[in-house]
Amino acid sequence: MNWERFKTWKRTAGALLLAAAVCIGGPVLEAFGEEEPLWEETVFLGEAAPLRIEGETLEERLRKEFPEETGEMECWWMGPGGRMTLEDLGRERPREDTDYQLSAVLHREDGKDSWANLTYRVRVVSGTVRVRGVGFPVQAGHSVLFQLESQDLTLFRRAWAEADPQGGSPRLEAEFTGLPFGVYRVSVPEGGAQPEAVECLLGVCRENDTVDPDLSEAMAEFTVNQTGRAIGESFRLGEKP
Repeated sequence: MNWERFKTWKRTAGALLLAAAVCIGGPVLEAFGEEEPLWEETVFLGEAAPLRIEGETLEERLRKEFPEETGEMECWWMGPGGRMTLEDLGRERPREDTDYQLSAVLHREDGKDSWANLTYRVRVVSGTVRVRGVGFPVQAGHSVLFQLESQDLTLFRRAWAEADPQGGSPRLEAEFTGLPFGVYRVSVPEGGAQPEAVECLLGVCRENDTVDPDLSEAMAEFTVNQTGRAIGESFRLGEKP
């Protein structure tokens, strides 16, 4: 997009709206500013779009667009079904980075209307669980099936032994990506006995019962023997050397 042309279009459109309102005797619409303000927040996949950020509601943020004006304010956002309330926005669970277009009109005490637009950008982080089989010597081509479960889904990944680029024994590794926040259990279902499952947390902070998008990766490590048994442990990436 040619940004300079876009800003010129906005100024021209604002002036035309103002002139039209004056000509027909309707409410005066004040021209938009040259640039729309941008408000940004990051959520974990599966979370709803926040209506309060750093102690401030979206409505309070929109109100700041009219710092020296008084009057009654209406605010909304444009969704797939058209004009929707901010409460409706709080039920949105975006699956990818999404820009929500917020609008507000201040019905001023002097009978004129002031307008403001705000782009509310919600960035979405998804989780990754990396799984590694270690312990016993494996031959190239050997494989282990890993299973990942949560309350709502079950996924499988088969890891094939690959040569270690550092010259060590072949490695068994698998990766589960694009996961929403939650508690997961990883296990090795194949073998003579059901192995112990390893619990992995993505985004979940049990200490204060919150969701943190920074906690988007975890590792499950298994010592798998030739009978199919596995003893595992999990940790957040960066916590274990």
